[in-house]
Amino acid sequence: MKKLLTLSYHIYTTKGLILSERPVREADRIYTIMTRDLGLVRATALGVRKESSKLRGNIEPFSLSSISLVRGKEHWRATSAEFIQAVTPLPVVARPLALLEKLIQGEVPHPELFDAIESAVTSAETNSEMFEINLVSKTLFHLGYLKEKDLTLDKESLVKAINEGIQASHLT
Repeated sequence: MKKLLTLSYHIYTTKGLILSERPVREADRIYTIMTRDLGLVRATALGVRKESSKLRGNIEPFSLSSISLVRGKEHWRATSAEFIQAVTPLPVVARPLALLEKLIQGEVPHPELFDAIESAVTSAETNSEMFEINLVSKTLFHLGYLKEKDLTLDKESLVKAINEGIQASHLT
């Protein structure tokens, strides 16, 4: 009698903000997801582009979802997702989220940053003049590129501090 080797994988379920996606092969996608508990992860969703996919519609860019992930040998794989809320894909939201994707390196949890971003993008305040500036400043603050006192500056001074923070990140 042969003994079957069974591999067990730990399933991590966490809240995640889908930042971007790109198609892979015929029916798969790779998603970049800012998660509350795992940090920034890139996860493959197999067969998600098929009509019958259980993930389809629950894991789309600019959405907040509860996502179950499994860590494979080389990458994460999304196994299930439950849609929570859509995030308005306005440029004032999309630009800060694209910046966030560039600023965060590696899978390091940033729960305070995640909470600040979730609160901002799920609020109805996305039409305010200061929304983008506030979202970028909160992001830079939580990543250590701005001081807490910078968050209370007037608009012109805050924009200057943001530009200095972005320069300090060496993205430009």
